[in-house]
Amino acid sequence: MTDLGLYIHIPFCRSRCDYCGFYSIGRQPDDRFVAALRKEMEMRSPAFAERTCDTLYLGGGTPSSLTEDQLERVMEGARQYFHISDTAEITMEMNPCDMTESYLENAKALGINRISIGVQSHDDRLLRAIGRLHSASDAEKAVKRAYKAGFHNMSIDLMYELPGQTVEDFRKSLLWAVHLPITHVSVYSLILEEGTRFKQLADRGALPRPTENDSWLMYRDMCRILPHYGFERYEISSFARKGFRSRHNRKYWELKDYLGLGPAAASRIGRQRFEVNPGVRLYEKELLTGNPPPMEVENLSEKDEMEEYCFLHLRMKEGIPLDDFARRYGEDIRYWYGDKITMLEKQHLLKEENRRLFFTFHGAALGNYVFEQFLRDE
Repeated sequence: MTDLGLYIHIPFCRSRCDYCGFYSIGRQPDDRFVAALRKEMEMRSPAFAERTCDTLYLGGGTPSSLTEDQLERVMEGARQYFHISDTAEITMEMNPCDMTESYLENAKALGINRISIGVQSHDDRLLRAIGRLHSASDAEKAVKRAYKAGFHNMSIDLMYELPGQTVEDFRKSLLWAVHLPITHVSVYSLILEEGTRFKQLADRGALPRPTENDSWLMYRDMCRILPHYGFERYEISSFARKGFRSRHNRKYWELKDYLGLGPAAASRIGRQRFEVNPGVRLYEKELLTGNPPPMEVENLSEKDEMEEYCFLHLRMKEGIPLDDFARRYGEDIRYWYGDKITMLEKQHLLKEENRRLFFTFHGAALGNYVFEQFLRDE
């Protein structure tokens, strides 16, 4: 069997950021949660006994809200119930506030070999405005502390189009980031998610946003500055030094199998998608009384999967491998999307080369428009 990605969702945060739409709750995880998570590992692992996990990703929420002892029990459980490859990429998301010398050394000893740090900005005013608890100085010290502790594969998150952010603010964040000892940068524009404080403010007209021109200039700076300093753009939001692309995230974009554990964690196995229902208390109650966690299961039709295949592959620099598409779906991509592809090529948004179909520079900037063209009417 092919390799499997394993994702573990730790849905706890010290406080909720004003923009965050992920499922999380504002408190520390307790031992009851860790016991329930290990129980889920025990229940769901037999179906994957023949598979090797070559990536493991602890996401959230804030996985570094786990105590050192709790993190040890989570990692022990993962290794006890799943076959984790000796060469697995093991990533953990961390908050700069949690990255003490002791915490980092403990994580390193547990086999975590890649960390992803929620930095967001180099501007303390902006960090306060979006509800972050750390300063830019805290973030820089945390990254350097982690490097000293032996983490030489580190990613940071940055955001643009934030309320009150100028083009110059974002440029300074980029130029600061490239001089940190990191190997990867994920850059996200602010998306107003339902249920967040920022969405509520925007609906009332009380959220200042950059102009369309400023947004374009920020986007252009990201695409120019990061590659200039050795960070290749290999996916719409992802830039990496040579040899440091995220192996786990590639599983999502290439429609590979991954198993998600924890409240609100998603999985994809073949053409089936599962999502554990959110709700920590219900999750703990069911698992600790011997029941599987409640979850939604969706069976993807070929049409659904084909659309997803196109969206996700287009996100990557290499785009859609046309021969693989034809093998998978029995016809050349132009059989399904010929008129749309021709239109997008004429608009200089898509380009075909060496049997691959991929975004132009302007196409990547208008990604959502391009993706919409791949929704098929029945």
